[in-house]
Amino acid sequence: MSRILLVAYFYPPCTDTGAHRPAALAKYLRRAGHDVSVLTTSAYGTLSTDGGDQVVRAADAQLWRARMHGADSVDSLYDTDTYTGKSHPLSKVIVPEPLALAWTPFARRKARKLHRRQAFDCVITTSPPESIHSVGRTLQRRGVAWVADIRDAWTFEPMRPEFPTALQRRLDERLERKRLTAADAVVCVAEPACRDLRDRGIADPILVRNGADPELLDAADPASVAELLDAARVSLVYTGRFGSAGRDPGALIEGMRLLAHRHPEDAINLELVVAGPLTESERGLFGADVTPARVALVGSLERERALALQRAADVLLLIAHPVRSQLANFKLYEYVNAGPPILALAAGTEAGSVIEEAGGEVIPADDPEAIAVGLSNAARRGVAPIDPAVRAEHAYPAVAERMGDVIERAIARRTGAPYPPRP
Repeated sequence: MSRILLVAYFYPPCTDTGAHRPAALAKYLRRAGHDVSVLTTSAYGTLSTDGGDQVVRAADAQLWRARMHGADSVDSLYDTDTYTGKSHPLSKVIVPEPLALAWTPFARRKARKLHRRQAFDCVITTSPPESIHSVGRTLQRRGVAWVADIRDAWTFEPMRPEFPTALQRRLDERLERKRLTAADAVVCVAEPACRDLRDRGIADPILVRNGADPELLDAADPASVAELLDAARVSLVYTGRFGSAGRDPGALIEGMRLLAHRHPEDAINLELVVAGPLTESERGLFGADVTPARVALVGSLERERALALQRAADVLLLIAHPVRSQLANFKLYEYVNAGPPILALAAGTEAGSVIEEAGGEVIPADDPEAIAVGLSNAARRGVAPIDPAVRAEHAYPAVAERMGDVIERAIARRTGAPYPPRP
């Protein structure tokens, strides 16, 4: 099979959600027979399984700064129960983002060294950060097929703060076009991001959505988190954070107020359980009086306990506003595979489309009246279950198979070998 270098800034032991896709891809591509090396940052520390060329960590200026303050590594988002949601000051100065100077130059140097030793067939660069794609271009110039994997679109509905000057914005757009046009294959995790690149003539991306790791879900014991849930109520569970564009919980809380006022007999049967870090303003929002319903803030949980909580829930809560139509993060696919029904406040988004395809019901995330009806339905255990037949499609064995096909097509394009056209 193929010798692959997977370049990912977010990778375990980093606990941020951006680390899940690269870790799962590496695991299941190896299971499929590929020889996979991972190039990542040293900022988040190391794993006992590191060694040889399987996981290689490049230097990172963020780690140097952390050590100046007496820390051995940079904190992941989920290491604490609070966060500010503020971007780094340099994110409005350096194009496309600060890691273009702090980490990417070291990653390029390390990638060249690894390639001299192993002669990779394909390099996969997964963003964000966007500067990571320069590593793919570096190896492509040495004859390696390059797949650019886009988890969050570059300039379409960006999560990054807007650059203050027109010159920076033009440079950012030019870098996006230059990098992605050059790649042998471009992959996006959401169809709206694919469509945007096609419409702008930058690339013809292939849709390879995220998925869940079924082995991690199977190992997560729902009984281990029973103390976090009220057995006398229907537990509506949300795992993760709200703080990026597209997941504002304001309408949810207003919907809970409406439910408490209009249907207290349903509200008394409902608890909202939030497991994840919160900003101070979000913590204040969830402190609103929604009695007789209940809100339980259980803080950030280790990954295994978060997955166990998903499995233990009576209903899982998903929020995605159409301000980010591409929003379909890793958690969505864990929800689909976890088992409980999903209350999806996600109309007009990729996440909503996935839930509808899976047989679930979707309502707008910004309509308190509709949300109150959905909450009432949840309290009465009337939320439609997910079709079990579609779960395998959204699990990582199938995702890795689709990515493997993209890899082989990219290699064929780079080498000139024949390969069947895309379906």
